[in-house]
Parts: sequence; C-alpha cells; structure tokens
Amino acid sequence: MTTSSTPPSASDQRPTVLFVANTDWYLFNFRLNLLHAAHAAGWNVLLACPKRAYAKALEEEGFVTHHIPFDTIGFKPTQELNAMRALRRLAHRVRPQVFHLFTLKCVLYGSLAAPRGEVQTIGAVTGMGHLFTTRSWRTWLLKTPVLIALRRAIKRSRTQLVFQNDADRDEFVAYKIVDNEHTAVIRGSGVDCERFKPRPGRRSQSHVKLLFCGRLIAEKGIREYLAATARLRKSGRTFESQIAGAPYPGNPSSLSDAEVEKLQSEGSHIFLGQHEDMAALFADSDIVVLPTYREGTPKALLEAAASGCIIVTTDIPGCHGIADPGVNGHLVPPKKIAPIVVALAKILDATPQERQRMGAESRRIAVERFSDREVNAKTLTLYRQPAQTPPPS
Repeated sequence: MTTSSTPPSASDQRPTVLFVANTDWYLFNFRLNLLHAAHAAGWNVLLACPKRAYAKALEEEGFVTHHIPFDTIGFKPTQELNAMRALRRLAHRVRPQVFHLFTLKCVLYGSLAAPRGEVQTIGAVTGMGHLFTTRSWRTWLLKTPVLIALRRAIKRSRTQLVFQNDADRDEFVAYKIVDNEHTAVIRGSGVDCERFKPRPGRRSQSHVKLLFCGRLIAEKGIREYLAATARLRKSGRTFESQIAGAPYPGNPSSLSDAEVEKLQSEGSHIFLGQHEDMAALFADSDIVVLPTYREGTPKALLEAAASGCIIVTTDIPGCHGIADPGVNGHLVPPKKIAPIVVALAKILDATPQERQRMGAESRRIAVERFSDREVNAKTLTLYRQPAQTPPPS
C-alpha cells in the first residue's frame, strides 16, 4: 500500500489531533482521507481504536494506532470501564490539542476522558443509532441514563458536536444535551470522487443490477428491500439483486444467520457479506437501494452516487440532497414496502439511456455537493478554533 504520510516521531513538535473510534474499520473506510488531510495540514495524527483487521492497514498508511478495547456489541460493564480507563490514560499521556471522537459511545467516553481545560474536544455524531431508532422497553430504560451521561460529559469538556444533518442536531438541542452554539453541521464524511467513479459503458446495458448495501438490521430497511424485490419478481420484472452486508450480532433487529442461509438457498439474492472492494461493486451496480429508517448522511449512498448509481432511499433528513426525486432516483417513506416497489418499477421500466442519464446526475450531485475535499476542509477549520474553557467542577 502506498504511504502518503509518515509516522510522527517522538520529537514531533506539531500539534496533535487524536482520532477516537470504536472500530479501526470505521477510520480506514470512512475517515482515511481526513487523516491524510490533517497530516498534510501540519497535524501530528494519532489514532485510538480497537486494533483488529484494519489496524495494520492504518499503520501502513503512516498512522500510529493505539489500542482501546471498545466493545461494539452489547454492554459489558467491565470491558466498558477498561476502555474508559485506557482512553483516559492515553489522553493524559499524549496530551492532544484536539480530541476528535466518532460515534455516540466514543463521544461519551472521550468527553469524560479528555484532560480538562487542555484540549479542544469535537464529537462527530455519525448517526443516532439503535438507541434513537428503536422503540422498545429495553431501549427506553437505557436511553434516559445515556442522555443524562451525555449531557454531563459534554458539559464537562465543552465538547462541540458535529452532526450530519439539521434534524439530528435539533433533537440533541431539544434534549438539552448540547447548546446550539456548540454545534456544527457537516454533511457526512464526504466521498473520494477519484476512487469512486463510474465505469464507462456499464449502464448502457439492459441487464439491471440492484444492490442493497448496509448492515442486515431492520433499521437499514433490509426487510422492506427483501419484500419489495419479491413483489417485483412476482410482477414479472427481471433483475439481479446483490446484498453487501452481514448480520449484526447483539442487535435484536438483525437478520439471523438462519434467515440469511434460507435466503441464499432460495437463490433470489446474491449475498456478498462484508465486501472489501466497494468501489468496484458500486461501479458494477445500476441501482442502490437503502430504505433506512434514520441516518446521519449515509456514506454508502455518497459512494454509490459518485459511482454513477441510481439511488432509491428514504425521505428522511439524512438522505436529502443525495437523491433528487425524478432526477437521479427516488425518495420513499420509511418502513413502507409499496413505495419502494413503485420507485424501482419506474426505473426498471425505463430505457437503458434514461437510466444512464440518471446515473450521470448522481455523479454530478456527488461531485458538486459531497466531495471529501470540501468536507475535510470544513472539519480542519474546526481544529483551528480556540478550545472552550470548561465550567468549574
């Protein structure tokens, strides 16, 4: 792998930014260009995350990675406490000028672990997660103490929260987790339009490929996708359906392994699991369908749009601006099957030339609205703001 930045030395005098995420996969797949942009802008870039499959790739890119034992499945008090302690020790050892935290768990832990008064803490709310999208007595019991803890942690460190859409920001302000003046909205993590791009000539073909891309949980709309494609096949329409994603153990709404095995045996869908080369997969797809219930700004849809795919997704704030109805795809109500069927039928019944035109519009939208260069520039501007002085204990 080509290395475009070099590991910082012990004598490095540049200001330090410490990126904290609950998976190394997230940093590599969603924020790698931001890491390089921060390094190029003169920052000493350090990473804190579990060291799993992608830690070596991050280090080959030139970034020092510190192991923090975050658990992404369920809640285990002993492991959570160990992760908190490890993050606090690391923060006090490396003394970063900027603490950049990704996902709600890291925002909570990082805001508690940050050295008081010495660091600018930025929390990226990349999505509202299971706690905000699922209504059950278990999530209701957990939600209140989490909101209280977030409110206190963010006040402690004067954390500035960065949201991917206005609706998520407004909800946090309404819950009094954060004051509006300590927030910013940056649409997603951006997309690398050089890496994700159309393959010339692909969409002139009449054979149409559908792709669902996301975790196989109810909140991503997988069940609606399966039902809609079944109705389309019953109506006599032909297409190929691929599903890139895997069940999510620990999430009660996940498809089970048995359900996936049954669907595979039926032969209506090609299950790819966690796919490594998403650029190639999007370039080989015509329509990307994500009937998600709630999102910040879905990275997969940005990459699909940059690759020239037609987008069918839900009419929710996080997806607005990615799919312009009738231009490069359609927006449908969440949790509804029939509108997905109608939207896909329109696209399947269109001519190859019309689908090609819609794909070209997707590419234009990605380049003009969601380039990672613009997103990274806005993020780096936040780093240059003075740190807030926290209130007295």
